[in-house]
Amino acid sequence: MSLPETARLLLLVARVRLLDLLMHVEVRRGQGFADDRLLRLMRRWLAMHEAVGALLPGITEPEHDADVRAILRRP
Repeated sequence: MSLPETARLLLLVARVRLLDLLMHVEVRRGQGFADDRLLRLMRRWLAMHEAVGALLPGITEPEHDADVRAILRRP
């Protein structure tokens, strides 16, 4: 992996961690899916995970990514 790719990976991982923290804050607020904040954070979190996956071909996707996709597909 080149230096720019490594830097991008580290930045993406940092963003994933930040989004994870923000999602936990939203859940603690207790509103759940009453507004769209949590859903927007989940979509951004999933997009960051997909970007990390693109940088690491051959690495299987974590199970929780599929769980998040299932939640986002619900009507």
